[in-house]
Amino acid sequence: MNDFNNLTRRELLKISGLSIAGITFLASCGAQSGIVESANVASAGTVPPTTALSQVVISDTVLLRTAASLEYNAIDTYTKVIDGDLLTGDYASLKDAVKRFRDDHISHAAAINALVVGYGGKAHGCANTRVNNLYVDPALKLITADGNADAARDVVALAHALENLATQTYQGIVALLTEPRLRGSAMRVGQDEARHAVVLAQVLNPGYSAVGPTTDEATGKAKVASVPSAFGALAVIQVSLGIANSEGVKTNLSMETPSLNGLVYDEISC
Repeated sequence: MNDFNNLTRRELLKISGLSIAGITFLASCGAQSGIVESANVASAGTVPPTTALSQVVISDTVLLRTAASLEYNAIDTYTKVIDGDLLTGDYASLKDAVKRFRDDHISHAAAINALVVGYGGKAHGCANTRVNNLYVDPALKLITADGNADAARDVVALAHALENLATQTYQGIVALLTEPRLRGSAMRVGQDEARHAVVLAQVLNPGYSAVGPTTDEATGKAKVASVPSAFGALAVIQVSLGIANSEGVKTNLSMETPSLNGLVYDEISC
């Protein structure tokens, strides 16, 4: 037999008593040390309180309000480019085109908001917060960083990406709109955004190579193109900006069209 089997009943009772005393002692030490139960830590037998998510409806007006918000992303970005005199050197000649593009976006926002109001919604007159936080603000910070010799070209690259983002957004909502008359309006505005992207693509990558996807033989990276992916596809939009690192690589931003947490729902206001 082993030692455990040789323990008498009295010895077992002593061990049990010591164990209980030890647990009691540790519990009292915890209380004296100021350790208290936290409402933020779930414990056995309890369920932490939860807050139910509000019910949202993705209606035609929500989709259009989202599109309008992207128009203001473009308006605000172009305004910062103009006011900050960010187009210099070889790109200074684009200033008039940028002003024209901004005016187009102002007209687009007004037209889309008129549709929203006409269908019982509330006009949305400011930029998409999520798009600003994820894409526009980080991009402008990279562009305007001290020592960025390619700032002017980066401005054009950002503008091209935003125009493609708007194009793809309209392209996406056309299939989701339930009212047929709204689809035509969305398509017409989306065409204008695509035309802007074509002009900017030609500036960044002149000639026939700017029409469709091409690859830079030296770097292996895709060149800027009017149609960066298969037409009709909602693909991630890549844009490289800022000061290049020691290997000559700039910071890459990946832009996507607004998803569920980026839509401008009816209860959202400026």
